[in-house]
Amino acid sequence: MSGELHNRINLLVKDSYEFLRKQEDAKYELLKRISDTLKKCRQSVKAAYAQDFKKARRLLDEVQSDIKDITKKASKNGVYDSWPPIVQTYQEFLEAVFIYWFTSGRRYRLRSKPPPASILYAVSDLIGELKRVMMEKLRRGRLDEAEDTYNTMVQLYENLSTIALGEAVLPGFKRKVDVNRASVESAFTVLNEELRRKAFLSSMEECLKKNSNVDKQ
Repeated sequence: MSGELHNRINLLVKDSYEFLRKQEDAKYELLKRISDTLKKCRQSVKAAYAQDFKKARRLLDEVQSDIKDITKKASKNGVYDSWPPIVQTYQEFLEAVFIYWFTSGRRYRLRSKPPPASILYAVSDLIGELKRVMMEKLRRGRLDEAEDTYNTMVQLYENLSTIALGEAVLPGFKRKVDVNRASVESAFTVLNEELRRKAFLSSMEECLKKNSNVDKQ
C-alpha cells in the first residue's frame, strides 16, 4: 500500500470516527431528555384517566416543547427523526393525546406534524389501551360505555388493517396489527358474553315479575 493511499484511508477513518463519536455523545444526551419526556407522557395518561384534564393538558404542552427541543438538537447533530427513540417519543406522545381526546372529549392542537410511522404505531397501541378501558368499564357495570369503547376499537382496527406496507417502511407494524386483531376478537368475546348475561338476567327479571303478578291475581 502506497504511503499516499495509506494517508487517504487514515484521513477517512479519522473523519468517520470523529463524526460518529459526536453522534454517540449527542444520542446519549438525547436519550436522557427522551426518558424524561416519556415519563411526562405516561403521567398525562394517568391524569386523563383520573379526569384531571387540566394537568393532562399541561403535561402534553410540556411534552410538545420537549419534543421540539429534542428534534432541533438531534437535527443539529445529524440525528434524524427516523431514529427509533425519536419515533417512540412521538408515538407515546400521540397515544397520550388520543387518550386525552377520548377521555375528555376536548380538542388538543398539535403544533407540528409527527412522523407518519409514529402516528400509525400510536393508533395501534391505542387499540390495546382501549381494550383495557373497556374491561374496566365492564367491571364497573357501565355496559353501554364498554360497548362504545369496543366500537371505537373496531373502527380503528379496520383503518389499520387496510394498510399494506412492508417491514422496510414500518418495521414490526404487521405484527402489531395481528396483535390488534387478537385484542379486538377477545374483546368481542368478553363483551358478547356480558351482553348475553345481561339479556338473560333481564329476561329472568321479566319472568319473575309476570309470575308475581299472576300470584297476586
